[in-house]
Amino acid sequence: MKLRVTTGKIIIILLCTSLLANLPITQAFAKQNNYQTIDNYVKAFLAEHRIPGASIAILHNNKVFYSKEWGVTGSKKRVTSRTPFLIGSISKSLTGLAIMKLVEEKKIHLKDPVQKYIPWFTLKNQQTASQITIKNLLSHTSGISGYSGFAVADQGSKDIHAIKNTTKSLSNIELTASPGAKYQYSDANYLILGALIEQVTKQTFADYMEQNVFLPLGMNDAIADNDTANKKGYSSGYQSLFGIPKKSTVLYDNGGAPYGYIAASANDMVQYLKFVTKQHSGKILKSENIDLLFSPLVQKDKDEYYSFGWRITKPNSYEKMIWHAGSTPDSRSEIFFLPKSGWSAVILTNKNNELEAMELTHLKNSIINILNEEKPVDTSDDISFVLLISIGISGVFLGIFIYLIVKIKKGKRIHIRRIWWISSFIFSVFSIALIPLLIFYLELPWRSIKLFASDLALLVTWVVILSGSNSLLSLYISFKQYTVKNKAASLN
Repeated sequence: MKLRVTTGKIIIILLCTSLLANLPITQAFAKQNNYQTIDNYVKAFLAEHRIPGASIAILHNNKVFYSKEWGVTGSKKRVTSRTPFLIGSISKSLTGLAIMKLVEEKKIHLKDPVQKYIPWFTLKNQQTASQITIKNLLSHTSGISGYSGFAVADQGSKDIHAIKNTTKSLSNIELTASPGAKYQYSDANYLILGALIEQVTKQTFADYMEQNVFLPLGMNDAIADNDTANKKGYSSGYQSLFGIPKKSTVLYDNGGAPYGYIAASANDMVQYLKFVTKQHSGKILKSENIDLLFSPLVQKDKDEYYSFGWRITKPNSYEKMIWHAGSTPDSRSEIFFLPKSGWSAVILTNKNNELEAMELTHLKNSIINILNEEKPVDTSDDISFVLLISIGISGVFLGIFIYLIVKIKKGKRIHIRRIWWISSFIFSVFSIALIPLLIFYLELPWRSIKLFASDLALLVTWVVILSGSNSLLSLYISFKQYTVKNKAASLN
């Protein structure tokens, strides 16, 4: 009996040893399977959504697990791991990093008012402008609205002083909330931070970022001004028109670098992710200050917070994610880090339309699902509800237009003239009010709608023209009937 027990123990030990020995093989097999699943999914996604060029890198515990490029740039060159893409609002996190570096060097303090470092900075209400702190800008709680940010964004300026000049152009805007009272995401906040960096360091934003952030991190392809963009082969991307990529004519904007116009390659973003995961701790910031970068500054929603240019979801759970999306008129990007599992990734693409913005979010979530051994998100092409409504309205107005033309050509007598007066008035009001109503609903300037959703702007313009035409045709029908009646009366 004793011998049997001993033999049983030996068998169990051998089995456990065998399982443990095979565990790395099993994990390696699972990773390889995930690699292939991601590869197949991404290829299908890019083809389905007609994205001309893309570059994706995925890291696990600071080691590159997946890295691939597809397609072409705006100049029809093959995308490589060194191709610079505009990273949109991911630029904000790099600006936030630069601000934290100045804090660590004790050149600035987060609670200080902005005017302490930029005396010329002001808004329409000078008193409230003096109350805005650096922390307010970082956390989007300055009181400057998103609309005001869009109003000065995407100017395509090549001026070396564009950041300062664009910041000065904010002098006529009014705050929509008191500083510190409300979260309002606005590009203007990080524009002002860019001006602050220039003022404190006595360097251009581009030069400071190059010397103190990009090069120390190994981001050798990174760009923060138009001249460098030309030297490093940056090419504008594509704007999506009803899902079809159309070569963009949007210019690189020197004034937009702090909030959305930094460009970087996949190789650059791999180095940046290694910094985010603290592999480069000490090169630019101390470890405790890197942690501070990802400490929530303001609560946005129930499970989402905002920090130094980063969004943080579910910070106190296993599902904690540090991430940000980026968008310009002709590029879209995503970056994320999952601290508990050690996975991080960046997705760079050169096509955009805000009505299709959720597509890349679906790709990001699908990659996360695959890495977690779960099913990816369905890649079916969902047409935007706003775009669908616009197409429907334009179809109705076109139908009315054709009906009125036919009615006029047939020359049928019309009996109720007042109805056509009313119809003319309604069409006229609609044509005048449609664009202002859309601006109010989307909280975007018309110029930004044209840049970020050119197909929607085209449809709305078409509806305005049709509505105005229908107003004139209705008025003509009414007037024609009135003339006919007068002639008949004179003959009698």
